[in-house]
Amino acid sequence: MKFRRFIKESLRSAPAWLLSGLLHAGLLALAGMVTWVVLQPKILDRLLMLAPPVAGVSESGRDDAGGSGGGGGGRASAARGGPEAAGAHAAETVVAAAAPAPLKLMEALSAPTAGTGSDQAMFGVRDASGLLTAAALGGMKGTGGGGGGTPGGGFGPGILEGTSPGFGRHIGELRGVGLDLVLVLDATDSMTPFIEQAKVRLQSVLSVVTGLVPNARVGIVAYKDYGDDYGPDATKSIPLTTDHQAIRKFLDEITAGGGGDIPEPIHEAIGAATSAKRMGWNPRRKHVIILVGDSPNHASGRKTLYTLAAAFTHDGGVINVIDTGGTGAPSVVRTALQPDLQRLAKDGGGEAFLLKDVDAFWRHLITSVFGQRYEQDINVIIEKFTKKE
Repeated sequence: MKFRRFIKESLRSAPAWLLSGLLHAGLLALAGMVTWVVLQPKILDRLLMLAPPVAGVSESGRDDAGGSGGGGGGRASAARGGPEAAGAHAAETVVAAAAPAPLKLMEALSAPTAGTGSDQAMFGVRDASGLLTAAALGGMKGTGGGGGGTPGGGFGPGILEGTSPGFGRHIGELRGVGLDLVLVLDATDSMTPFIEQAKVRLQSVLSVVTGLVPNARVGIVAYKDYGDDYGPDATKSIPLTTDHQAIRKFLDEITAGGGGDIPEPIHEAIGAATSAKRMGWNPRRKHVIILVGDSPNHASGRKTLYTLAAAFTHDGGVINVIDTGGTGAPSVVRTALQPDLQRLAKDGGGEAFLLKDVDAFWRHLITSVFGQRYEQDINVIIEKFTKKE
């Protein structure tokens, strides 16, 4: 009673400003308590958002598949569980973020599948010189089946495994700049077995070439003699393309015939093959011509032939030659290269060799694309391919 009387007397004698201050302080304390109770979950949520996310859980507290995060990991569950649940969730989040998921070394080192955009994305990690190493190419994944302009020939990882480092660097260069390849084909009667084999093995050739160089383009020039069915310049052609079906259709329409005398207008065919307008050569790509034939050039066009070859190699192109004269009837088999064909390869900055086995024609054709010096490497690739056929 004495205490109550003391309080009452003190309040009666206290100044008005003191009473007002005490009242406002009480109200502010009450408002602060209400604010803390209402805002506490949101404050915790903001703190949680600042922590690195747990792998597989989005910011909304749901996993990547769209379901609720398990084990009280979501924001909603933290709010429902009060301070203890929210604090536990925050601790789990920080611990999980501090322990990165283990990397799969082989996936990290292997080159991505071709067709993802840039050269580096398509072809792996480049070395200091800007060229792909044989090791990086060895991990290259195949790009699928061949036809219809789709690169690749069903090769799996390690397409260059077992080949030489020099061949790996060569393929790296071709993949970097691109490859334009034109096949120049003698379509006279003596070439019948090779034309028919080319029709049968065309897809094999294209699959191996585009398996090694996925962005390769191919064109064809066929030639006969003057007076045959190919018009005034004795040639017909299809420009450079990645459309395998168009190439197959063109080749299927070639019927060997004509060429009654021995010389042929090879200079007309090389003129068509080296023409940027007619074939659509890309100046930034590597240019390769492969001539398959067995006859000399007409004497009147011999100088033109060599001039065209020299001009082509001067611009960075290469002309390789397959002389099929070593596979004819026993009475006409040659044991040495035809001089005009040998000179064509020399002036064209390439190589020429005499074919002695009809059945090996398609293999030699692939070898000629990349150079005879890589014959052993190409044989390794072809053996892999034939096992998958």
